[in-house]
Amino acid sequence: MASIRQDCETRLSGMKSVRADYESEVRDIARFAQPARSRFLATEKNKGGRRRQANNRLLDPHGILASRTLTNGMTSGLSSQSTPWFTLGVADDVMELEGVSTWLSDVEKAMYAFLAKTNFYSAAKTGYGETGLFGTEATVMVEHRDKGAVCHSLTFGEYWIALSDAMQPDTLYRFCPMTVRQAVMSFGDKVQPWIRTAFDRSDYEKDVEIYQAIEPDTAGRFNYRSVYWDASDDRDATLRISGYSEQPFWAPRWDVSGSDVYGTAPGMEALPALRELQLQTKRRNEAIDLMVHPEKIVPPHVRLTGQPRSIVTGNGVLKDNIIVPYQMPYQAVEAIRQEIEKCKEQIDALFYADLFNAITNMRGIQPRNIEEIAKRNEEKLTQLGPVIERVSTEKLMVVIDRVFSLMERGRMLPPAPPALRDAEVKVEFVSILTQMQRAVGIGQIERSVSFVGNLAGTFPEAADKIDIDQTIDEYAQRAGTPSKIIRSTADANKIREQRAQQVQQAKMMEAAPALQQGADAARLLSETDVGGAPLLDTLLGA
Repeated sequence: MASIRQDCETRLSGMKSVRADYESEVRDIARFAQPARSRFLATEKNKGGRRRQANNRLLDPHGILASRTLTNGMTSGLSSQSTPWFTLGVADDVMELEGVSTWLSDVEKAMYAFLAKTNFYSAAKTGYGETGLFGTEATVMVEHRDKGAVCHSLTFGEYWIALSDAMQPDTLYRFCPMTVRQAVMSFGDKVQPWIRTAFDRSDYEKDVEIYQAIEPDTAGRFNYRSVYWDASDDRDATLRISGYSEQPFWAPRWDVSGSDVYGTAPGMEALPALRELQLQTKRRNEAIDLMVHPEKIVPPHVRLTGQPRSIVTGNGVLKDNIIVPYQMPYQAVEAIRQEIEKCKEQIDALFYADLFNAITNMRGIQPRNIEEIAKRNEEKLTQLGPVIERVSTEKLMVVIDRVFSLMERGRMLPPAPPALRDAEVKVEFVSILTQMQRAVGIGQIERSVSFVGNLAGTFPEAADKIDIDQTIDEYAQRAGTPSKIIRSTADANKIREQRAQQVQQAKMMEAAPALQQGADAARLLSETDVGGAPLLDTLLGA
């Protein structure tokens, strides 16, 4: 029977063959759009080494600017530290119970504070950049005794993923090289003898080839199993086997074709334009160089100082008659510049840079608000919609589950009210981009209510078709309104009943003087004697 390490290495071999189809393309994207990211630009290409090579093929950094715009736009639009991006809720009937809304609000605040203490937001930004460039990101969140949690943001080339039967990433293998000191601090006496020897003689900085496997635990001891091993160790041993109660990593994809494991991304779509941009930039530089230093034919034994290139000697050429066989026309530089601008426009469009710069690119003095941007970019936002949904499912939902579980085990959450004992807590994402996606639905609600309101001016019964409470709840949900500021239908009905009672009491108070006068008149008639009988009885025919 194969050992745990043998099982992991066999599976890793298969995962490596799947990823191999993407590596050449990713290498080119990294060269032209983000040379600091992919491990394929390192000297240890196959292992994901940590040393970088010089990138001499990058002549125009516009790809870096477009990628940065996409990264910052996704970060601020989906999970910004400065604005709320998720809320917690339960079913409407449970939300109306005592203490539920207050507990949910307190938990939200505690989770936001927990995330702020960690490096989650910087790791999330790095991850959005990875997703936009290479189609896939991977981040592992581990517990930390001081910070609560630490996120290890991985770059393409140092990890491999696999999918569950639900076609979502549930397995992550990664190469995590450590120094001798880090290996001893992490695994103690489990390390190889040479590592302990190097540590004892203070040779701390030698590299150790460590791998980690995170996958569902089929044995049932944990929900997810973690296995560390030293690939250079011939003893078929593992360094540590542990587990997690919930998925400790996320690996969202930008877009997926069929049953592909790794995603496709704007970086892949923009690669032809990135290559063309480098070529045209090189041609422009060569054209300018030929204009400044054109090729010259000079007599033998003549030396031109300050012009060390493009000099050719020729017999029959007079000293005072140096020949320039071809002069680069100045129009060539402008023609090449136009081609360069076309490439940059294509790159901006493919990286959605024009979408995220929508406010900057607005012409004239106009209001800058979410509704206007949504209307101007509705088509582009529709294209971005599936990406937002995939990020919410494969990344942000995993983050919320992981953080909630860590805080619950660490007793960092307030006690839940009895009403929530069997209730399911729901997560609602309310980021800027999510609200912009929902703005279309908000417009439909506004148009419908406005239409019915105008119709009710002539046909009052038309107003009966609008369920006001449901309309408000739906509008608030789409707008991402905090649940605490929207009253439940039951609370609203109580207020309406109290208001109706107050109106009834006011009417009774207004009618009180008339009733008092009527009572006085009746008493006077009853006390007036007419022929031995009260006048009131005579008037009533009694």
